[in-house]
Amino acid sequence: MNTQFVVPSEWAGQRIDKFLAEHLDNHPSRTRIQQAIVSGSLQINNQTVVDPNYRIKIDDQCAFCLPDLPPTTLIPTQGDLDILFEDEFVIVLNKPEGQVVHLGNQVKPGTTLVENVLSHTPLSTAAGIQRPGVVHRLDQATSGVIIFAKTDQAYWLLTKAFAERRIHKTYYALVEGVFACQSGIIQASIGRNQRDRTAMCVIPTGRSACTQWERLEAFSKAHQTLLACYPITGRTHQIRVHLKHIGHPIVGDEKYGKSDVRLFLHAYQIAFVHPITQKELIITAPLPTAFNERIERLRYSERSVEA
Repeated sequence: MNTQFVVPSEWAGQRIDKFLAEHLDNHPSRTRIQQAIVSGSLQINNQTVVDPNYRIKIDDQCAFCLPDLPPTTLIPTQGDLDILFEDEFVIVLNKPEGQVVHLGNQVKPGTTLVENVLSHTPLSTAAGIQRPGVVHRLDQATSGVIIFAKTDQAYWLLTKAFAERRIHKTYYALVEGVFACQSGIIQASIGRNQRDRTAMCVIPTGRSACTQWERLEAFSKAHQTLLACYPITGRTHQIRVHLKHIGHPIVGDEKYGKSDVRLFLHAYQIAFVHPITQKELIITAPLPTAFNERIERLRYSERSVEA
């Protein structure tokens, strides 16, 4: 995509990357434009400018070439989507346990949730063509509510809201052990495990992390507890690592505890202000069948003890 223009007075003073993102056809993402500028695709007054922060001036003669996107390995693939909310800007899904959100190392193309969504609707490429629409993630073993951005504007506003902790998530976790307290806070820094690079751990040199929890039900016979967890920060494997750290690993957590039929961690609810309409949304993903059945068996066992 090639474009040339002379800056009139009403445009003077704007950042060049922001101006191009707002005025180019098809509204490419600012990240893509910034990458093109840094690589030398912008000339101003016959001089190459590699600073995306450059403030354009009256009568600047600008020439910009936006390279074509490289081919993607994504394969839009039909799949059953449990859609909880959708409009022209965002789509919110109930992710199944066991599915990877987007492509990565050793992930087979055509198997990800992103590719299922792409068979249903286009997604923003602001996060890169291999991770379209992705504003946050869930572990492969975790089920529950997840948001994707359809437009670049929605992507940038949602990522900003996540960074500013204005999006509130509730997880349900079935954990080992019985909690004496009704609620609590786990505040412990998380970093990469040096002995297992695929795992995380509590480490003083890690990034600060905070998880609030609330006891929902205690099952004394099975020595397990159902918790509601509210992650204040969003570190990789945060809830799993924090609960292991306090001696209550999640049931079925092969990496941080013991294996079971599944990881009993579910992203139950997300609450946020819609990035475009400004409407307050509270979206809930019902517990999966296997999770519900386990809870019902635990409740039945508790009633049998009381009887």
